[in-house]
Amino acid sequence: MEKTASTKNTTYTLVAIALMTAVICVLAPLSLPIGPVPISMATLVLFLSIYVLGWKKATISVCLYILLGLVGVPVFSGFTGGVSKLAGATGGYIVQLASICAGLVVAIIISQIDYEFIAALWPVWGVIALVLVALTYTGLGLNVGGTDDTAWLGITVGSLQLTFQPSELLKIVFIITFSKHLSMVREHINEFKTFLLVALHGLVPIGLIFKQGDDGTMLVFVFMVVSMMFAAGVKPVYFLGGATLVGAVIPFLWDRLIADKLDRFLCLIYVDDYIMETGWQQYLGLRALGSGQLWGRGFMEGGGTGLYARNNDFIFTVAGEEFGFIGAMAVLVLIALIVWELWRCAITARDRLGMFMCIGLMSMIGFQSLINIGMTLRLLPVIGITLPFFSSGGSSVATLYLGVGLALSVYYSSRARVRNNIFTKPL
Repeated sequence: MEKTASTKNTTYTLVAIALMTAVICVLAPLSLPIGPVPISMATLVLFLSIYVLGWKKATISVCLYILLGLVGVPVFSGFTGGVSKLAGATGGYIVQLASICAGLVVAIIISQIDYEFIAALWPVWGVIALVLVALTYTGLGLNVGGTDDTAWLGITVGSLQLTFQPSELLKIVFIITFSKHLSMVREHINEFKTFLLVALHGLVPIGLIFKQGDDGTMLVFVFMVVSMMFAAGVKPVYFLGGATLVGAVIPFLWDRLIADKLDRFLCLIYVDDYIMETGWQQYLGLRALGSGQLWGRGFMEGGGTGLYARNNDFIFTVAGEEFGFIGAMAVLVLIALIVWELWRCAITARDRLGMFMCIGLMSMIGFQSLINIGMTLRLLPVIGITLPFFSSGGSSVATLYLGVGLALSVYYSSRARVRNNIFTKPL
């Protein structure tokens, strides 16, 4: 009887997923022709599928929809299909949606695996990430979006180029490996030899990204290393020594780090002198942000300022322009809540390994958000850092959800420990 009931439940689940996929395929081609990127009915059906099926089954349904479109079935907007559709005006939306769905699926899987088991395989993850990053130094490395660095790998399918940024994956892998290292040497972290080995571990990804030329990502790694070492109880004297060493090295790296980017700093001070050159995009961003006033200009009513990086580095301006001060504050609140929940997860983790993982992810998301919004408000120089969970970029979104899955694994493990303690505690 139980087997029959289980079979019926499985059949019902498969039928429900198939039916919702069919509904998405029917409605997704329909769109409202507003602006260069039409509003697809798929967005409405996406939220409907989550309401009807739950987010796990809905994720499977959306993935099936995207797969059908990629193999050529005309289910994308305008009754189109195929891989070439990704190169069109709506391609960014589809790629982003696909990345989110893939990230969610992997996050669900990771959340159900004990993070200690994941950390035990740190050599495997480390080798994979390092090999991918190393490939960017070869002829396979790509320069994307007019940047100065070759930090991407890619393949070309017809007229479409699919790219991946290995440094985004390296962030999550580093959180795992560095957390494992810190948890192993926690009691001896302030012994000089041990500290040097830990510092060397932190310098490896920093040096690799420095070689790529991606200064923004390099700074993210620096902040992650400092935050996680601070959480591990490293003495302040070591941080002071590290800062002194960096200060001594800067003159030798001046041409690489500062000289060619000096105008990005000067434009923050001498606004009028640089506003038509280096400071032009920040000026446009502030103008777009302010144009929204309190309630915004309306959804899809922005984009008239000529800001070319509004979908990634300056995505925060879109919130302010289209949804006003209220929308911009909503973004800040959401990011603050994510950081806060990661902090709570860290302090309630069952062991130091879980704590370090959550601290690493919290510092990464918090620092990126702070720098990105600072760039938008012309408080900090533009160094190419995206806003987590909001900026476009399949690599960033997918790997962020990997981190979410890792944090959920820590959270579920800590809750299981609490439950076990309750049931095993003598009355």
